[in-house]
Amino acid sequence: MDKEGKVDFLWRYQPSKNTADGVLMSYIKRNVFMPPREMILQPLRAYWLALAYQEKGDIDPVLLERMFRKAVYALEKHALYLCDQAGIDYPSNFYREAPIPRTLPLHVKNATVENGADADFSNFQNSLTTDELFELVGGEEFDDSGFS
Repeated sequence: MDKEGKVDFLWRYQPSKNTADGVLMSYIKRNVFMPPREMILQPLRAYWLALAYQEKGDIDPVLLERMFRKAVYALEKHALYLCDQAGIDYPSNFYREAPIPRTLPLHVKNATVENGADADFSNFQNSLTTDELFELVGGEEFDDSGFS
């Protein structure tokens, strides 16, 4: 089979059954609702896909921003699912409680400098609600069925 144009990625991992990774891998293998490959790839996509495209560099900035927003939405939806499963409260003001980074992504810094705006973001706060974020990423179009 011609492998040109494909990424060859092989990973073999055999943790001891009594370790946290062993419990995790056993759970993934015996899950009947989703194939193990998707159980692994969906969270990887949410964590790293937007960053991979950002590093690659040849993507429309609007699409990249949307990709980042979709990843945040997927991660937050899974956080809500985890809270529900554990019976714990999810903070309604999650974004305002999250630590604000001292530095901003390069594309935000560049846009600020280009527009002549003040580069002091020490008081920056992201106050988007879950519903607002959901609307920004396109509502139902994001396939995150594996997270709940």
